[in-house]
Amino acid sequence: MGEFFTPLLAWIGENPFWAGIAVFIVAFSESVALFGLLIPGVVMMFGFGALIATGTLNFWPVFWWSVTGAVAGDGLSFWLGCHFQEKLKDFWPFSRYPATLNRGIAFFERYGGKSVAIGRFFGPVRAIIPLVAGMLGMSPLRFLIANVASALVWAPAYLLPGIVFGASLELASEVAFRLVALMLLLLFLAWVLFILVRGLFRLIQPHATNLVQHGFEWGQLHRGFRSISRSLADPNHPEARGLAFLATLLLITTSLFVLLTGIVMDGSLTSEMDMLVYKALQSLRTPWGDQLMVMFTNLGDLSTIFVVGFGIASLLLLQGHRRALYYLLAAVAFGLITPLLLKYSLRIPRPINAPESLGPWSFPSAHVMRSITLYGFLSIMIARTLIKEWRWLPYSIAALLVGGVTLSRLYLGVHWFTDILGSVSLGIAWIALLGIAYYRHVEAESHTTTLIGSALLLLLLCVSYNWIHMIERTTIFQPMQERQVVSFQTWQERQIDFPHYRHDTLGDENHPLNIQLAGDQQQLVSLLEQRGWEKAEMLGWDNLLLLLSPSTPLQSLPVLPQVHDAHHEQTVMVKHLSEQSRLIVRLWSTPIRIEPGGIAVAIGNVTEQQAETLIGLLKIPRTVQQFSSPINRLSRDLETLKGSISYEPGKLIRILLEPGTQ
Repeated sequence: MGEFFTPLLAWIGENPFWAGIAVFIVAFSESVALFGLLIPGVVMMFGFGALIATGTLNFWPVFWWSVTGAVAGDGLSFWLGCHFQEKLKDFWPFSRYPATLNRGIAFFERYGGKSVAIGRFFGPVRAIIPLVAGMLGMSPLRFLIANVASALVWAPAYLLPGIVFGASLELASEVAFRLVALMLLLLFLAWVLFILVRGLFRLIQPHATNLVQHGFEWGQLHRGFRSISRSLADPNHPEARGLAFLATLLLITTSLFVLLTGIVMDGSLTSEMDMLVYKALQSLRTPWGDQLMVMFTNLGDLSTIFVVGFGIASLLLLQGHRRALYYLLAAVAFGLITPLLLKYSLRIPRPINAPESLGPWSFPSAHVMRSITLYGFLSIMIARTLIKEWRWLPYSIAALLVGGVTLSRLYLGVHWFTDILGSVSLGIAWIALLGIAYYRHVEAESHTTTLIGSALLLLLLCVSYNWIHMIERTTIFQPMQERQVVSFQTWQERQIDFPHYRHDTLGDENHPLNIQLAGDQQQLVSLLEQRGWEKAEMLGWDNLLLLLSPSTPLQSLPVLPQVHDAHHEQTVMVKHLSEQSRLIVRLWSTPIRIEPGGIAVAIGNVTEQQAETLIGLLKIPRTVQQFSSPINRLSRDLETLKGSISYEPGKLIRILLEPGTQ
């Protein structure tokens, strides 16, 4: 990953003019009629803001390029409106999709000249308002004033979120670049899911009624499917028998499909894809990332599904919506029973490092299946009560919840990618079929607000409970290290292949591991305390706000934890050199033991930190990329150590502490 990003960022920093041209093109395209509907300008401006925070780009040049591009784009749209006027209605896409233009006209008629300034921040009509303003004869001078004034506000408004996010990335990159990559992946997937669900809904919704009707008519012509089609599409037909038959048929056909897939997976192309996704996500493992993913995976836990499902079922029963209750039970029951039947029928093994407590079989993912059937069907119930323009929203929220569960199962290494694909396709198929029947047979809910509030409250309670028990739940999924026993001579002669650099930074040769310790880490802590070192105060919720005070001295700033091989350091010591500089010693445990005596071996480093202020808002302790001086300083502090020390000036310290060393 570093091999790609490092040259790219270097090129941007060395070519600010072309970077400015790119900013201009994005702002211009985002403002031009029609193009603005397709160009993800918000996302790209967000990215430019993040580059400002990292120091790759300067704020003022980006600001002026953005303003110029936005003014030029709106100006072109206004000219097109003035030139073509009513003829615009005859041009594609307005000739085929007149609603887009009509929406802009209605907005302009409502707000008048102010709509040019307001519309720049209003997504649905963002790229249409300047066109409409020209078409309806707005004064060019009034338009120019509104155009320039709003662009001056628009540019920083769209850059600021990226600047704040970029500053937080700078903070996170000091802690763990893997965490940065994971957060970017989460944001990207959330954006893709949101756009995808909304787009699919708007594409399919106008044709849904016709599709169901065609399916009903086709089923009536085929004797074997007549009962099923009536149960789904005929509101006067008893649905229980047809749905039960449908569930059986769906389960059998899916089992056959998965069985064939399992045969293909045995030495097929899918196994390579599974391993590629598995290794990619395992390379992003960090302790904080583990905690975040465990929170997501808890949304599909049996306890969460039971609490939310039982609570909503009780609400429906109290409200007298018995038929809706039956459909909800059918959705949840399918998500509970089907994974068990398929797991023990197909017996596809989990990834090799998956916790044994989860069971040996992988396909399908019970967590994903349960979350799709419960949250998906709840979204169907809620969407039905909303106006058509907003029905995509509950589907998108359900997709985000399910997406979080899905990514968590892959990240935690307990499922293959093909497990997830099978689970998602089967779960969606089931709730889609249930949804069709539900729309045909059951009246819409009459207490939508209560339903939404209850679901959110139950989810919040489950998340809060899981947060309290986060540590013990996270422990289950932590990568296990296989213990390796070596002789003292093997360690002394350096025949053990220790990593030379911390496995968590963007560059390939950052943060060298220049300390090896054989012995009790607490003994080393006691010895260093006698020489002016002290245990570090680590970053936590109680001292996080100190980073937001640029005037805070470095001595008062907490030490940010770092990651090596998906684990935080076990021991952290600090020694203050001045108001702007301090030394940090970090030690990570390893699975290596020296015999005789079973002496534990740890690896770590000593680094120097200096305080750095980002965009005048955030103060972080930054590691100095010069490591010979810190290790030489530490060596001098260890000169009188009662133990065996091997020291290479500026490179490596090897310490052997015998039991009882003081």
